[in-house]
Amino acid sequence: MMYRYSLLLVYLLSITGLLVQAQNKPFPQAISYPNCIKPNNVTQSAMNASVASYYDYWKSRYLKNNLASLPGGYYVKGDITGSADGYKPLGSSEGHGYGMVITALMAGHDPNAQTIFDGLYKTFRAYHSSVNSNLMGWVVADAKGAQGHFDSATDGDMDIAYSLILAHYQWGSSGNINYLSEAKKMITSGLKAAYVTSSNRLNLGDWDTKTALNTRPSDWMMDHMRAFYQETNDATWNNVINSLYTVYAQFSTAYSPATGLISDFVVKNPPEPAPKNFLNEYPPTDEYNYNACRVPLRIVMDYAMYGNANAYNISNKLVNWIKTKTGGDPSQIKDGYKLNGTVSGTDPEGVFVAPFVAASVISSNNQAFLNSGWNFLKTAKTGYFSDSYSLLCQLFISGNWWIPGNSGPANIPPVVSITAPVNNATFPAPASITITANATDSDGTISKVEFFNGTGKLGEATSSPYTYTWSNVAAGTWSITARATDNSNGATTSSVVNVTVTATAGCDPAKASSDDGNIAANAIDNDLNTRWSATGDGQWIQFCLGTAQSVTGVDIAFYKGDTRKAAFDILTGNDGVNWTTTASGLHSSGTSLAFESFNFTAVTAKYIRIVGHGNNVNAWNSYAEVKIKTAVAKFATAAFTAVNDAPPKESQLQVDAFPNPFSGNVTITWQIKKAGLTNLTVFNVAGQPVAILANGFLPAGTQKVIFNGEKHPSGIYIIKLVQQGSVITKRIVRE
Repeated sequence: MMYRYSLLLVYLLSITGLLVQAQNKPFPQAISYPNCIKPNNVTQSAMNASVASYYDYWKSRYLKNNLASLPGGYYVKGDITGSADGYKPLGSSEGHGYGMVITALMAGHDPNAQTIFDGLYKTFRAYHSSVNSNLMGWVVADAKGAQGHFDSATDGDMDIAYSLILAHYQWGSSGNINYLSEAKKMITSGLKAAYVTSSNRLNLGDWDTKTALNTRPSDWMMDHMRAFYQETNDATWNNVINSLYTVYAQFSTAYSPATGLISDFVVKNPPEPAPKNFLNEYPPTDEYNYNACRVPLRIVMDYAMYGNANAYNISNKLVNWIKTKTGGDPSQIKDGYKLNGTVSGTDPEGVFVAPFVAASVISSNNQAFLNSGWNFLKTAKTGYFSDSYSLLCQLFISGNWWIPGNSGPANIPPVVSITAPVNNATFPAPASITITANATDSDGTISKVEFFNGTGKLGEATSSPYTYTWSNVAAGTWSITARATDNSNGATTSSVVNVTVTATAGCDPAKASSDDGNIAANAIDNDLNTRWSATGDGQWIQFCLGTAQSVTGVDIAFYKGDTRKAAFDILTGNDGVNWTTTASGLHSSGTSLAFESFNFTAVTAKYIRIVGHGNNVNAWNSYAEVKIKTAVAKFATAAFTAVNDAPPKESQLQVDAFPNPFSGNVTITWQIKKAGLTNLTVFNVAGQPVAILANGFLPAGTQKVIFNGEKHPSGIYIIKLVQQGSVITKRIVRE
């Protein structure tokens, strides 16, 4: 009996653990801020995937839980400025705040987010400030003596208190930690008690005085303070917000009227830039430098989330200035500016670029700048400070930084599934496939259902029944999905349904009357360095399209086409026996090795035969590549980009296969230098896709997949790798 009770207890504990990890705002939320824009050179799903990939990188590099002095405690590994009093610094309260905000927002992508957040909270409490125990000491070091040894810094504590509010709305406060209660205590007994001055500014730490005028603009987290007011109903926070906007306006009018920039530290009343090397931080504390660079994000969030006009005006001035300064190219932003806009830095550091890009969401006039900035940010990786702040900006830009507490119950995303065709259905080419989806939304309505083949959108339906007819589908294996979007902009993508469209059996893609060892298949292997050759008048090569199709011409690349003129006719037919002369007396230019086009009035044909009559030098008929132009692109010019197997020296892509030739499975290995949307497809010599091996967002590095060659006939196959505008192919041979 005790054994059964033990099993029951284990089961209940397991269920409890699962419930603790449940979230109300799972990533991705992908919200749209009122009157703001997002990058439109990338889909929302691609942005979500990019943020998730960047988070995985950030987590693996900076998020640690190896404190011998605090088992179970997490921290964010990063550099500090200043003295650590003889301890070896591992991180700071600043990084701790970033980590707690990021982790709360990434719950849903990271199944361990709450465990990590609670571990970060444990470290926050253990490393409390030596002055105000409701705040965090500014240094993390792996020593018992470091816990409670250091005083605080305002920025880290502002983020930590805000993250506890996020945690409350993400996981609720009925678990091991009452997040909301801890947030309120920290806001009132910590932040307000230590940081809010008599003039309604924020001082620099709990070591500072309540009458201090010195303040750090990167601590002015306006949206955080609105959340503090929301949870405590303490008007102090609205007063601080209003005061800081006044300070910003006075400062900008006096010191940066053309740029809107603000210095790393601000002192005195009326406000002015702090002197150089203020607090021995570093020399350019009177400039827009490594503290103030964070300000644009802190300001623009108050406009995006709460519609504040001051935030819009400041953001607009900053963005207009930086666009003019850089010619609209975010990669030209430098890591340091004097208040008049003169460059004092040298590099496009992410922590400087990202906040300006974030601020650009306020207007469609900034669309090109925002698009370019997003491309820069998603791959820019340098170090803890830049990477952490860039990730915060990417969460905001992509709409994955939700507004705590103002939206009521979390939107429940729709449910969608494809009901027809069934998975692994087969159709003859050219196919007409009607796709039907079932979509429901438990807390709202369905706005639209979109249908996709891989990443390519086929069409959409805005009302039930949700159907789309995909016509004239060529032979190949295709992956179909449906994506439903509800009235709150929540979206769900269905499971993949694979369909196969088959060519007519018994159709030889390429054959010839004879050859000299340069076989007919060479003319459709996507390689200009191979050819079909046969000597004599009337020698022919023919191609089978699988089904009768509308044919409008032929593109031919001629062997030695730059030194001799080939003579030939084009015949078409539907049975491979009876032929019609469609174009006769044709000649190549004799001046080019590239494809030459020979167009004719459209005819319906299954077979195309090219009958050679030698050339102006000898009787040889030699064609490097032939492409048949059809309405369904069976052999269309767009089907392939002819390249050699060997990649260019500076290629971003590499692909290889082993063994080659092969008889069973072949291992395909490829390398991409940058993360991004990637497609890897195997084609037969007819240009038909036989296997889609990768189709989605992949990280940079080496990838590997197995291609099952046993179910495919002997012959030549082409591996085609496409990523971000780059294409590379590899020829493999099935024995």
